[in-house]
Amino acid sequence: MPRLQGFIQSAWSSLPRPSRRFSATQSTTAHSLVVPTWKNTAIGVRSVDSSPHAPSSISPDRVCSAVNASENTTAADTRATPEHPNRAENPVVAQPSVPITDRHVFVEVSNTLAVPYITGFQRHTRELLARLPQGTDPGAIHFTPVRWCQECNAYRRLTGAEQRALGRFAPPAPVPQSRLGAIAAPLPESLKMALRRMIHHPRGKSLREHLAAVRRRRNHPPEHSQLRISSWPADSWFFDLEAAWHNQPPRSEILPRLRREGVRTATLIADVMPVQFTEWFDEGQQRLFKTFFDAHLEYSDKFISISECSLRDAIHYAESIGMKRPTDTAVITMGANFRRNESPPRPAIAPPGRYLLTVGTVEPRKNHALLLDAFEELSELSEDLSAVIVGKLGWMTESVAERIETHPLFGTRVFWFQKVDDTLLDGLYAHAFLAVQPAKYEGFGTPVIEALSHGVPTLSSHGGALTEAGGEWAEYFDPTSVQELVDLVTLHLNDSEHHDASRSRLAGYMPPSWEDGAEGILAAFQRDLTE
Repeated sequence: MPRLQGFIQSAWSSLPRPSRRFSATQSTTAHSLVVPTWKNTAIGVRSVDSSPHAPSSISPDRVCSAVNASENTTAADTRATPEHPNRAENPVVAQPSVPITDRHVFVEVSNTLAVPYITGFQRHTRELLARLPQGTDPGAIHFTPVRWCQECNAYRRLTGAEQRALGRFAPPAPVPQSRLGAIAAPLPESLKMALRRMIHHPRGKSLREHLAAVRRRRNHPPEHSQLRISSWPADSWFFDLEAAWHNQPPRSEILPRLRREGVRTATLIADVMPVQFTEWFDEGQQRLFKTFFDAHLEYSDKFISISECSLRDAIHYAESIGMKRPTDTAVITMGANFRRNESPPRPAIAPPGRYLLTVGTVEPRKNHALLLDAFEELSELSEDLSAVIVGKLGWMTESVAERIETHPLFGTRVFWFQKVDDTLLDGLYAHAFLAVQPAKYEGFGTPVIEALSHGVPTLSSHGGALTEAGGEWAEYFDPTSVQELVDLVTLHLNDSEHHDASRSRLAGYMPPSWEDGAEGILAAFQRDLTE
C-alpha cells in the first residue's frame, strides 16, 4: 500500500497545470420590435423541470410588473403522432413575408443533443427549429442547426444521426462503467477518496481534459471535414436558442471571433434569474450565466425574449452593470401544441380521489415548500385530497427533497414522480382536481398553459411573468402566503359550482402554438431587412 500511495503522490505532482483562455471586448446594438401578440397568454417553454403585485419577500426593484393579456390569437395545427402526442403531425414552417436576399441563421444545438433529458430549453429548441425554414426550404431566411467541434476548432453542420436525434428524442442507453471506475472499485475507501480529490483538483481536471482530447482526436469522424463551416455565407447570423451558457467555447471568446468573421449574433432571453436572484443558484451557475449573458450584451445585435417581464429584467440588469441596454428586441411566444378533445385514461400511478398537481424541476425558486406547507392543512380538511409533484431533482434542494421523501403521507397521499413522459403527463393533467404553480418567480411559466390547455382549473402565484402565462384564465396567490393558497384550494373543495364553472370556461381557452413562436422569430430576423 505505501508503494501505491507513493506512486499516486508522484503522479499527482507531475500533473499539468490548467491553461488560461483569452477574452476580448466590443459592442453593438440596433431597433425594437414586439411580434405578434396573443389573446390568452404570452410566452413560455415546457419544463418537467415563467403581476401586478411583487412577492413581499422580493425587493420591488428586482421584480417586473405584469402586462395585460393581449389580443389576436392564431390557430395552429395540433394533430399529434403516437410517438409525440404533444407535437403537431406536420408542423407548419414559418415563411418570410417579403422576398429578400438569402439570410442564414445558424443555431447551435450542442447542449440539446448532449443532455440525456428534456426540460424547457431542449423542448423549445427542438419544437421551434422544426417550424423554422431550413436550408432546403424555399424562402429568404434559412435556419441551420450546428454543433461546435473541438477537433475542427469550428462549428459544423449535423450528421444524419444527429439530425434524427434532434427531431426525435430518445433516452440514452446506460453509460458503462469507466475503466478508471473499474480499477478503483476494489480499492479501500480512503484511497478512493484520495483519487477523487486528485480527479477534481484543477490539475487533475486538466489531465482528464487532455486525455479526453486525445481520445476525441483518435476517434474524430472523417465526415466532419465535409460538415465543417470553413467560411460563413454572406449575411450570416449566429443565434443562441438553447441553454448555451454550458457550451464551449465560452461566449466571451466565440462571439468576438464570430464578429471578426463577419457573423452577427443574437440570443433568446428566457430569464436572467441567475444574476437577478443569486440566492437561488450556486456560484457555478451564476458564473456560467453571467459570462454568457454579459458577452451577449457586449457583442450581440438581437435579443428575442419569451416574455415582457424577462425583457424588462434583462434591460434592468444591463443598466445596473453599466452596459448599453438592448434596443433591437422582440417579444415572442413559445408554444403548447397539445391534444384537444381527447380523454386520456387515468394513469395507474395517479392517486385515488382528487389531487393537486404541480409540475416543475425541484429547485429553490419553484417553491415546493409552500405547497407542502399548504397541504399540511388541506390534508386535514379533505381526506381524499392528495398532492402530486412532477419534476426532476434540481440544485440546492436537499432540505426540500428530504421533506418530500420523509413526509408521513409520502407514497399514500404525497407523491413525487421524477421521470414522466408526455403521455403519462397528459393523463396526470387530465385527471387532476387542480393544477398549482407556486413558483416564486418565472420567466414565463409553461406548466400554467399546459394545465389550462388540459382544461384543469389552475392556481398560480403572481411571481414574475406567471400572470402573462395565465392571463384571465388562472387564479392567483402571493408566493409567500400559505394562507392565500389554502383559501383558494378550499374554495374549490367546498364550492362545487365555482369549481365546475372554472373547468367549463376553459373549453374556450386557446394556448399559443409553436408555429406562433416560429413566426415571431422569423419576423425578428427579417425586421431590419424590411426597413
